[in-house]
Amino acid sequence: MPLYFIYMFYTAALGVIAIILVPKSSFKTLAFHSIFFGALYDVFWIILIGLTGAGGYINYGPFGFSSIPFFPPIAWTIFFIMFFYLLPENTLWSFLFALVGALYSMFFSNILQNLGIFVWNYGDYIVPFIIYFVWLTSATFIYRRYVIKDRNL
Repeated sequence: MPLYFIYMFYTAALGVIAIILVPKSSFKTLAFHSIFFGALYDVFWIILIGLTGAGGYINYGPFGFSSIPFFPPIAWTIFFIMFFYLLPENTLWSFLFALVGALYSMFFSNILQNLGIFVWNYGDYIVPFIIYFVWLTSATFIYRRYVIKDRNL
């Protein structure tokens, strides 16, 4: 089986977990923000790390266009639906949650590298951790500041 099917299987597994974990009403509410922070941010990071030579996706076969695979932005959207749904109400805990998410993402990206579908060119830990930490903490900050505040949760 070609390596590029891993993208599809991982995205499908995340989708099943999200369907089980997140209620349908919350799923719809969180989808817009998750598309922004998941898919659009992922495409931004793919382009940025590609331009800087820091790394990028490889072996995505027919499931991509111009160095951007199709499944990872979808998987990140699903990830952020679950992330925002599970985000603690307490500010400190929510940023610790983001830290744990960044660590998980860093370790998972190294698993993808070991499987031969992603590559980091400037280290396996520091650069990925900085990227994921900035990504998740900024998403947490913006979501808490503008979305949760507006809903008076």
